[in-house]
Amino acid sequence: MSCRFREPKIMSVRPEYTLLIGLWAFALAFSVEHLGIYGRVYPIKEKSILEKLRSAKPPHIQEIEKKLLRAAEVDLGLPTAKALRVFENRLTFKAQRDLRVGDRLIVKRGEEVNVLEKIALSKIYVFLDEYMLKDFVPFAKKYPATFLITRGNVLEARKRYPDLTIYMALPVIVEKLKIKAVPTVVYQSGDRLIKVEVPWAEGRVLLPF
Repeated sequence: MSCRFREPKIMSVRPEYTLLIGLWAFALAFSVEHLGIYGRVYPIKEKSILEKLRSAKPPHIQEIEKKLLRAAEVDLGLPTAKALRVFENRLTFKAQRDLRVGDRLIVKRGEEVNVLEKIALSKIYVFLDEYMLKDFVPFAKKYPATFLITRGNVLEARKRYPDLTIYMALPVIVEKLKIKAVPTVVYQSGDRLIKVEVPWAEGRVLLPF
């Protein structure tokens, strides 16, 4: 389905549906943020593993750093988008058992649920190759975006763009969300998941927003 781009509307998470968010996140092997009263994210106060290694005895530090960098490499082989295409999807799952929050029955066993009728995503997700990040810096200043690298090195990308939220795109997420080309912007609109394939031409991304 192809249609015009619509500006993302960011919705807040309803705390009573936090359990459903967690279940959906587990099913997609994905991290959904802002989980309300049942789960919060706190900054880690300890030094990073890399900093601890550097402050320790140095013999094999260089080799370890190289291994860490190799582990941060990803290449999912997705083609670059050549034209603006917009798709709408529903995210559904069939409950294997009754789902309750406290004494309240949220979903009955066997019921098919459109996840986005129950919860709201707090982020916009952008699937892209590392070299495309530079064109999305203005986008990140305007929207709460998380960038998922499909080709490149995540550690190098984080070093180059410390103000951006950057993760490695997992193959299972790319498959389940049917990401076919990059860059692709993914966000929620009501009870639908919107995917926008953003065209790339002449060495730059053509942002339609």
